[in-house]
Amino acid sequence: MASSSGVLSPLQDVRRRVGAWTRDDDHATLKLVTGITLLGLALRLAFLGQRVAHFDEGRVAYWAWHYGESGSFAYRYIIHGPFIQHVDSWVFALVGTSDFAMRLPVAVVGGLLPLSALLFRRHLRRSETVAMALLLAINPLLLYYSRFMRSDVLVAAFMFVAFGLFVRFYDTRLPRYLYAASAFMALGFASKENALVYVVTWLGASGLLLAKVIVLPNGYRDAILFSTDTPSSGEIRARVVGGAKDRIDAGRGAIRSFRTRHDSAAKVVGAYAGHLVLAVLLFGFVSLFFYAPRGAGVPGIEHPPVPASEGTVGFWEGITNPALFGDLLQVTVDRVADQWGEWLQPASEKTSDSYVSHFGVYLKALGFGSAALALLAGVGYALDRLGYTAPRHLVPFLFYAGFVSIFGYPLGTDIGAPWLAVHTAVPFALPAAVGLAAIFRWGLDALSSDDAEGVGITAIAFFLVILFVTNAAVTQVYTNATTDGNPLVQYAQPEQSLREELTEMHRISQTHDSGPDVVVYHGESGDDYDGGNAYVKQSRDDWNESWWNTQPTCIKWYNMLPMPWYFASSDAQVACENGATALGTRIQQNQPPIVITQEFDSTVPRDRLRAAGYENETYSMRTSGYKNVFTVWTHEEYVRNETAR
Repeated sequence: MASSSGVLSPLQDVRRRVGAWTRDDDHATLKLVTGITLLGLALRLAFLGQRVAHFDEGRVAYWAWHYGESGSFAYRYIIHGPFIQHVDSWVFALVGTSDFAMRLPVAVVGGLLPLSALLFRRHLRRSETVAMALLLAINPLLLYYSRFMRSDVLVAAFMFVAFGLFVRFYDTRLPRYLYAASAFMALGFASKENALVYVVTWLGASGLLLAKVIVLPNGYRDAILFSTDTPSSGEIRARVVGGAKDRIDAGRGAIRSFRTRHDSAAKVVGAYAGHLVLAVLLFGFVSLFFYAPRGAGVPGIEHPPVPASEGTVGFWEGITNPALFGDLLQVTVDRVADQWGEWLQPASEKTSDSYVSHFGVYLKALGFGSAALALLAGVGYALDRLGYTAPRHLVPFLFYAGFVSIFGYPLGTDIGAPWLAVHTAVPFALPAAVGLAAIFRWGLDALSSDDAEGVGITAIAFFLVILFVTNAAVTQVYTNATTDGNPLVQYAQPEQSLREELTEMHRISQTHDSGPDVVVYHGESGDDYDGGNAYVKQSRDDWNESWWNTQPTCIKWYNMLPMPWYFASSDAQVACENGATALGTRIQQNQPPIVITQEFDSTVPRDRLRAAGYENETYSMRTSGYKNVFTVWTHEEYVRNETAR
């Protein structure tokens, strides 16, 4: 064993000082977790509005903007839960429409998630609680999608906090935790429909945990004994029956203990039943608040939209008028049942090949964005099962929950998306914290015993974890955040160089008032018309037709996302053209500041545009596909005039 060296002595001094502080300060863990949470918030808020909006971000942000502008809202499962639409509309009203504003709610919720580690503190060591908060704060996958306006981080955070509050209710029996859990579950269901999957996952993990408790109560030790000395069927039966009896006896003992600690079991059960009913009512009220229609409801978001003032039964009308409350409930329940029914329908075209493809995307995102977390989760689970750490049911429970999600989510989704890996990373944080804290304690033990080699091995392990996490965060979250080579980027992401054009368009639209700010052009027709990729509707008769109020209605709206969000947030006036002659006349007479064309469109009058004073830059609307490339033509004189102002 190496003796204490000049390197170990300062480390030992630091260890003594920190150890004394944590022993003397009852709030040391709280302070550390709070500091880590502030770090997580800072990491999420830094440069939050820099990345160009993804297809999904633009789609949902548009409808949040539309709600704020029109006053009408109706739940549609295709947009996912209504939580983000409501909250974003409030944020837009306060700070204006921008990419920073639309992502702010997700960033705040994701940044506060490390505080959830405190909910499990009765079942974790202090080092494990701090480690869990740290993993939730700096995990690159969670960091990337906390800076992304989708509801996956929202539902993961709300449902995980709800689970932690249920654990606290179990620990303390205080009804306030039951109410809080109910409210957070409602927020989870209001965030995204797969909150239901969390409940199913909890039930499945409970079943696996129960099987483990009955069949292998000592974890891997029982499994090793089973493999080395296989018992007979009678011995297996006796073990299972005996284990079940032991659990039943333990349950009876808990009931007897409960009875001795309370005057009347009936009164206690009645009181908790009352709290349970109130908690369910709270869940219902929060859900009603988010899911209920506003303004004109569905007619208010269709085209042409019905004014919000013509709505008859919305949330505020039903809440403030008891005579309408029943109608409000009926309208909301019918809408939710209809939309959830569509969401629950299995994908008709799901094949084994698509599952393999989605599974590959999931594993790639988990591997590149959360490899350290997943590896540490496996270490923590193994240590718990082998008995190297105090066995706790929470460790295998959350490991099971995260592990089965790896196989379940690719089966249930219709697209392969890296953001789904969030639903494995969050539950993995607790067993991973057990593993990380165990390595940390081994290092402290080595330091206490002057074991330089042990300290060195621990330092190398921590260095590798820090290196991987830092490298992934820098190269996947803050740089290369829109490139196809980034495993966390889903293909419907425009390239980052478009940002300069978007800033220019926003600036121009604020001052230009003589005709459209932007003209979108697509000229190919007939057999040459690419209806699957074109930006402009083929028939001019359809230019003012749309099922939903997706403005501008002359474009093929979904092909052009996220540009409709930028048109809306910039208050840009947009027109369309589908003939080269008509476009030529427009650029000669009216000279719109910006013209958008598509590279694969052979009818684009490029020479006439250049001759009329337009400069062009080409960008990708998606990470791949030559038909996703488009060109932005900006009139040079107008830009110069604007710059001079």
